[in-house]
Amino acid sequence: MTPLIMEGFIANYGWRLAWVVEGLAIWVIVIPIALLGMRDRPSALGQFPDGRVRVGEQAREQRRETGATVRQAVRTPFFWLITSGVAASGLLSTAVNFHQISLLSERGLSTTAAAGNFLWQTIAALLATLATGYFSDRIRPRWLIVMSMVALSGGLILGVFVDPGLSAVAFGALIGSAGGSIRALEAAAFPRYYGTAHIGAIRGLVTSFSVGSTAFGPVVYAAAREVTGSYGAVLLATAPIPLAIALAAFMIRPPENSDHL
Repeated sequence: MTPLIMEGFIANYGWRLAWVVEGLAIWVIVIPIALLGMRDRPSALGQFPDGRVRVGEQAREQRRETGATVRQAVRTPFFWLITSGVAASGLLSTAVNFHQISLLSERGLSTTAAAGNFLWQTIAALLATLATGYFSDRIRPRWLIVMSMVALSGGLILGVFVDPGLSAVAFGALIGSAGGSIRALEAAAFPRYYGTAHIGAIRGLVTSFSVGSTAFGPVVYAAAREVTGSYGAVLLATAPIPLAIALAAFMIRPPENSDHL
């Protein structure tokens, strides 16, 4: 909702005041939740992944966390497959989002409609997150990677031809579902295949690649538009990136025994 609300706010009051309001909203809403509402570990609240806590030796066994270290995880191709998918999503989704108003306005959408496209992206991301969480327990992760990366590539290609109407909705749905599904898969797959003993360090490394990739995408798209005069060429040039990751998913398998990497 924020882009749609702030688009009108910026039009009436300017971007400077909008920037201050958003900063204050973080202090008023986000920081108090972080300080008062977050807990580091479920065990601090007496909760455990496998249900009720047993007594004696079984209880101690239940509390014992196992899993691969970061050094062990990075030696497996599956780690880099998932990380590449998350990084590609960060790189390309952020590039599109940063330039979305300009990109969609170029294709005939109004400024308000271009900002409103974030709604379709959000709805699709939420649905894809729930679906990926459900299917991650039932099908092999390669198929979820393929679906996410194909959706991302399809969204980029559609961005070249998008027009006001259903194609704009489809564009938002593809971009949003790709990001939601790959992040949900990463959250589900890494504890399963690498355990929980060092999951913070492992996922922290993935996040560093993801955040780092987001810094490059908007710059690349901006530079390409300066040179070519539109976003069409860079959208088509970057569309094969997620397709390459989808292809790699057919050749890379998850670790067979994550507890003894």
